[in-house]
Amino acid sequence: MSDNLIPDDVVNLDHDSISALFLGPKAENFDLLKELFGKVLDKQRNVRENYHREDNFFITDDIKKTDSYNSMVARVIDRLDKMTTLLNDHSVPFFSPRYSAHMCTDMSLPGILGYLSTMIFNPNNVAFEASPITTVMELEAGKDMCRMLGYNADEILPGEEEIPVGWGHISCDGTIANLEAIWAARNLKFYPLALRDAMADGAPLHSLADTFTVPVTGLKGQTKKFADLELWELLNLTVQTVNDLPGRLYTEYGISPTYLDGVMKDYNIQSVSKDALERRWGIKDPIQILITSTKHYSWPKGAAIAGIGSDNVFDIDIDDEARINVSILRSELEKRLEAKRAVYMVVAVIGSTEEGAVDPLGDIIALRDEMEPRGMSFVVHADAAWGGYFASMIRDPSDMGGRKRRWEDVPSVHLREETAKNLAYLGETDSITIDPHKAGYIPYPAGGLCYRDGRQRYLLTWTAPYLNQSSEGESIGVYGVEGSKPGASAGAVFLAHSVIGLHSTGYGNLLGEASFNCRRFAAHWSAMSTDKSGFVVVPFNPIPAERKGGSEKDIEAQKDFIRKRILPKTNQELEQDTEAMDLLNQLGSDLNINLFACNFRDADGNLNTDIELANHLNWRIFQRLSVTDFEEDPSTVPFYITSTKLAQKDYKECATNFKKRLGVEGDQDVFVLRNVVMSPFASADNFVKKLADIFKEVLVNEIGVVRQRALPMSVSHNFLMQGTDKLYFVHMPSLYRNGEGYQTIFTADIDDKAFETYKREKEAHPDATFILQNIHHMTLEQLLRGSPFKASISIWKHGKEIQSHVDVSNLKIVKQRTLRTATYDADYPHDMPFYLYGTPSELHLDHIYLLAPNIQLTAGSVRFSSELSAEELARGMIAVATEVHEDWMQPFPKTNQLPKDEFFFRKGKTIRLSVYKDPYEATYDGKIDLKKLANPVTMGDAVLTAEIFVDSEELNKDSTYQPIPFRKGRAPVQPRIGAPAGKAHKEGKAHKEEFLSFNDREKAGRWFKHFNNAMS
Repeated sequence: MSDNLIPDDVVNLDHDSISALFLGPKAENFDLLKELFGKVLDKQRNVRENYHREDNFFITDDIKKTDSYNSMVARVIDRLDKMTTLLNDHSVPFFSPRYSAHMCTDMSLPGILGYLSTMIFNPNNVAFEASPITTVMELEAGKDMCRMLGYNADEILPGEEEIPVGWGHISCDGTIANLEAIWAARNLKFYPLALRDAMADGAPLHSLADTFTVPVTGLKGQTKKFADLELWELLNLTVQTVNDLPGRLYTEYGISPTYLDGVMKDYNIQSVSKDALERRWGIKDPIQILITSTKHYSWPKGAAIAGIGSDNVFDIDIDDEARINVSILRSELEKRLEAKRAVYMVVAVIGSTEEGAVDPLGDIIALRDEMEPRGMSFVVHADAAWGGYFASMIRDPSDMGGRKRRWEDVPSVHLREETAKNLAYLGETDSITIDPHKAGYIPYPAGGLCYRDGRQRYLLTWTAPYLNQSSEGESIGVYGVEGSKPGASAGAVFLAHSVIGLHSTGYGNLLGEASFNCRRFAAHWSAMSTDKSGFVVVPFNPIPAERKGGSEKDIEAQKDFIRKRILPKTNQELEQDTEAMDLLNQLGSDLNINLFACNFRDADGNLNTDIELANHLNWRIFQRLSVTDFEEDPSTVPFYITSTKLAQKDYKECATNFKKRLGVEGDQDVFVLRNVVMSPFASADNFVKKLADIFKEVLVNEIGVVRQRALPMSVSHNFLMQGTDKLYFVHMPSLYRNGEGYQTIFTADIDDKAFETYKREKEAHPDATFILQNIHHMTLEQLLRGSPFKASISIWKHGKEIQSHVDVSNLKIVKQRTLRTATYDADYPHDMPFYLYGTPSELHLDHIYLLAPNIQLTAGSVRFSSELSAEELARGMIAVATEVHEDWMQPFPKTNQLPKDEFFFRKGKTIRLSVYKDPYEATYDGKIDLKKLANPVTMGDAVLTAEIFVDSEELNKDSTYQPIPFRKGRAPVQPRIGAPAGKAHKEGKAHKEEFLSFNDREKAGRWFKHFNNAMS
């Protein structure tokens, strides 16, 4: 750092010194922080008192004695007390090692003190005159980050002219930094086109056309007249070549930057737009960004804002551990090289926020170096929002100048060797996103962006007169996306860097302790389950024996080693066991995130294969170990984790293979659990084991609940009654109850007395829905075996029972299709399918469920414009509503929220149907593939009459659902852990839908009522 700022010396952190950097999980350093707060405030008082001491006091003792003054002081004290009480009661305890969910943790004391000290001055780093010292602090912090990441941040020395000088600055977060990186790459790609337009006939720089030359990518150092370059050559000038252009115009032709900027305003992309330049140059295939399919959401968002379009953020598939597949990346680059389709940038994710995966950056750099001699150039950007600070683990404190291009000797740290090598290639990227408010332990907001070549920032410059009034200092606000930006963030980052140090013995040791703790968690997720346990816990990242394709015996032997040589051991014992430490360093993800999922065995020891049931188990665990409602008391959660999902469309083979390892089937996304470890205190006294035991207790508790969904239930079942010529019965199923999971239609006879009563009531109530319900409890499978049974008939939701004892006999299955995850499709169908059945004089419809959640749409006595044979109708056909697009409407709202008259499935509505023979057996356990339907038997219009049943609620309810136990407020209620399954606190007796789809307006109203009551 500069000599006139804080001295730059080196520390070597150990656990004791790290303990001085935080307030502490139990506020152990409270007195220290209070003392330091006092020092900050004392200095603030001194600076205010000493500024023009000749000025009188403005808030006098007489004012302080007034009732108005003291009333306001009391009001501030009262409201502050109430607000801090709300914060204490409702804030998540990020400070505790028990919190291991999102990338949130206790802030470092230097971060807190740097922020507070600066915040009181309230500098705005948009302009130098509004932030003279904090602008310098931000620039120094930017240099710090550049050096740590491997960029040169110092003046160029003789013989090192090829090494550019990097530049970095602080943004509000990684999303804005990624947006800026997109913006810079876009402008870089189009700058040569704009400059060529400025050299056209009659343009201001036309006189340069005959003499100005540039090195052409792919021509092995050969130069060519800039005015003669083809479009492909212009779009693929290297990053350095483009950055050199303005400087060369000055040195070779004397064109000042001010004049050049004035000229380029009429031609560059900032002024004329990307679309105009594409039209002018005939660019038909949009230029693209290539990035892993599991990218952060900021990338499509940023591309949309920059006008590139999210469709042009092209996804590259990943490997089984969520790293970009370099072979597929190579293939996609080859395609674009052959088609002459330019690429803005290739993005390497250095620490994905879901999986902690580090892309093989060395291979990506090698690809860039391979493509440039063949004529293709692109920016390589590293999204290291999470992983950037981990580069400190490989930086020797004696060499932080960024002079080394590649690090050959990887230090012995809690990083995989491959991860450390890829971090070492950060210095060869063109730009890097990094978030101090993540692994830098800095208060929000503090993101960052670094450029290997600092000249790249000039591509973004927008100036305004009021921002450019100082003759000294650099107003850095002109370079980024933001306008006003807090100098407090710069102060926090600056002080933390100065105290801790961005090298292996500073931040490297701090993150090394967190990494060690993360791997201790990974050891538990890897070895928690055995062949005899009623559950399995499967880590996303396989243990080494599994990763290498070892046998089941080899894998179990390694798990047993973990159980004996790692799990029960203290940190000191582990450090003495080289073999155990070597294995520990191979567990978990690349960077401090553990992704895992649980599954369960039934009473016979068989592993569940239904992905929906496994998802439900993991969802319930997540609900138990998180706060999902503001009325919950965060202090009652004994261990915090979070969750995510592996979307099949994004994770593809990675998701498929993980589901196989978990033992489940189905095309659906898989719900997984996630714990991010940032606390350096989590493994003290083997605290990780205590947390893992808490998790295990919750897991076992919730398995008892979820198993009920998989079991057939002996209950009364509801069947819609249709027709009078011949009685048809349609089961009202539960899509989330495997034991009731059948779409069932059958015919049966009822005794004459009941039949006559039914017909009479049906005539009296033509719009009513009549329900048959078995009297004696039995499973659905038992009922469908065909034996006679006793039932009752009632009118749905009217509470009117019209016949209490009905003899049901002669049951014959028309359709009995299994409803479970393995029989569902991955997507909703475009055209809505129905079963069509009945008699020629009485036709009925029942919507076919191809995915959950869904809606029950059943219509009796439908009038159809075409004739169908009695034989075909008795067997049941498939009718497809070609003008009703199901995928447009799913998921449906609650039944009472459906449009009244406009909804397509209402009395009097007409539906156009294409009718096919059903290629599947009456009793069928499998998927229905609508593509297998051959030529339609007929087509016609179906008019819906009075027998309409619509339901989107009961169908999607889980009849075995037990609410998640939680505590409301601070009242003493039943604890979360150790509670018998299902005996939840009365405040938790809401159905699952309340947790999943609570009305936001209602929730906001409840919150503001709660807040106002607390504040008053």
